[in-house]
Amino acid sequence: MFKTKLTATLASAFALALGMASVPAEADLIFNFLPTNTFSGTAPAGTLTADFSVVSANQVQLVITSSLASGENLDPGKALYLNFNDAKVSDLPSLTFALTAFAGGFSEAAVVMAQDDAFKPDGDGATDILFTYGSSTKAFTNGESQTYLITDTAGTLSPSDFDFPSDCGSGCGTGSHLAAIHVQNTPSGGSGSAFVGACDAGLPGCTSGPPNDAPEPSALALLGGALAALGLTRRRRKSS
Repeated sequence: MFKTKLTATLASAFALALGMASVPAEADLIFNFLPTNTFSGTAPAGTLTADFSVVSANQVQLVITSSLASGENLDPGKALYLNFNDAKVSDLPSLTFALTAFAGGFSEAAVVMAQDDAFKPDGDGATDILFTYGSSTKAFTNGESQTYLITDTAGTLSPSDFDFPSDCGSGCGTGSHLAAIHVQNTPSGGSGSAFVGACDAGLPGCTSGPPNDAPEPSALALLGGALAALGLTRRRRKSS
């Protein structure tokens, strides 16, 4: 009787552990804005990243980090352009953006506008979300970062909802972009400016790697416990 119950318990543990391991956690979505992705103007010397990660079923954290060169900054009125899931554009008015942390002294919260295909970086392609700051702000100089909690008050939200190209239906001379920034004083405090895109998904330096298929820690612990119990059962059988 004891062996039967133990065998059933082990089978259940294995099934649960394997089930948990087969459901991957969604990986971060990371956009790298590189000088080589400049599609208009004089390329910057530095870079910027936008990192989206899961917080809850309807919340995503966005960390914007500047590694722009000394003297370079984002245009406050055209800082960051993002796209949104085409199948969920009705949720755009329900998105909220709350500044939760900052580094490097840049504490001004962005005014974020969200409207389907309303914003065109250099008139090239149409995006859905635009981050803006006060006209006198030097946004995201070297070493500065900001963290935003993005909430969809109307439904679910995930990093993959921001992994969509801009709409080129109304003209897109340099191709579609997953996101874009407008950098001023390029390069390295010079007199130029540039629109820099996050290049097509799958190309080096543009988005994160493949989804994290590693089992969750809890699944590994459960699987380890099941294996240990199985080993103990085998030793008892041999000793008897």
